[in-house]
Amino acid sequence: MYNGRMRRSSLFALVFAIGCSSSSSNIFDTKGNDGGDPNNPNDPFNTDAAFKGGEGGPNGGGCVPDPGNFDIPGNACDDDADGKVDNAPLCDTGLAKGGDGFAFANSIGLCQQATGGKWGVVSATYTQGYNRNDAPNPTQHGILPKFGSAIKPRQGSALGVLSSGMAEEKDTCNPFGGTFKGGCPMTGAGAAPPGFPKPAGKCAVSNKVNDVATIKLTIKVPNNAKGFAFDFDFYSGEWPEYVCTTFNDAFIAYLHSTAFNGGAADNVSFDAKNNPVSVNNGFFDRCSPMNAKVGCLGNPTTSACSGGNAELQGTGFYAPGNNCGQSDSGGGATGWLTTQAPVAAGETITLELMVWDTGDQAYDSSVLIDNWLWQAGATNVGTNRPPN
Repeated sequence: MYNGRMRRSSLFALVFAIGCSSSSSNIFDTKGNDGGDPNNPNDPFNTDAAFKGGEGGPNGGGCVPDPGNFDIPGNACDDDADGKVDNAPLCDTGLAKGGDGFAFANSIGLCQQATGGKWGVVSATYTQGYNRNDAPNPTQHGILPKFGSAIKPRQGSALGVLSSGMAEEKDTCNPFGGTFKGGCPMTGAGAAPPGFPKPAGKCAVSNKVNDVATIKLTIKVPNNAKGFAFDFDFYSGEWPEYVCTTFNDAFIAYLHSTAFNGGAADNVSFDAKNNPVSVNNGFFDRCSPMNAKVGCLGNPTTSACSGGNAELQGTGFYAPGNNCGQSDSGGGATGWLTTQAPVAAGETITLELMVWDTGDQAYDSSVLIDNWLWQAGATNVGTNRPPN
């Protein structure tokens, strides 16, 4: 409950003294930490090396139609043998807001189920986290046409939302006028994968998670795919009060593929310093400039809001006030990011997209997910700003 969070404020000086560096140490990347280098062919976000789909068949050896393939955009080949050339499908029109896991997969751009030798989604299930089969509160996942005043789908007409509170533009159970401050206690304790939550830099983190919302996707990979990419945008009400405390909520994309990490499952969404996605992540820069003072309930430091607050407006994460620690002190976001990772052609992978409250059930966080794309070229794991 949010009242519990308010009673903890006396502990934060000790938390920061132990968990954080001095105010001169900046856990944020003021240069954006995007990592892309167009002059480096080995860079995972060099668009020539990673994001171009290849020429013709899976090995660049001409057009070889196969129902097990995905249709590579722009290569003038009917890759998937459906009788049409370069017809990337859209499948997110008319989806119910509270649709099931397959509808959520459609909303992010996974348009096909694995039947008749085709690639596609084998299963799609909402869970309360790692090795859990129980579903989260149904209000913790949603399919929306927009998020606030500025954010639109990256692909098609809908996007998927997971939240440790309400998967809405407002945290409607919250007594603070619908903002994501205070929080909406949902399912209680969930389960993170082994080794999570992880700290960011010198910022300690609780090992307890609550209100975990997960979409667990089992997917048969196309025969001509060597990787995938998807876009996400992480929002958190933990900004700015709980920066570098043990209460930093997080988002991870937990992949199991034979082509990644020696076949051992792990997170594929992180910044260039391997920090997990939270308010302590180098990408977290959509916030109000008046809230540049962060970690207000412990050892304050500063961070520039280089991305501004336009993307927060119309959401429960926007409040431009300067009352750090109060209900009108807003929240923040990463802005749209693209994660990509390698897969083996024709294998079946598992990807668990999950968000959680860390340490308690207060101050909720949400993640938007959209724009799934298969990659035909060699793909390295990484996360960066999309090119547009």
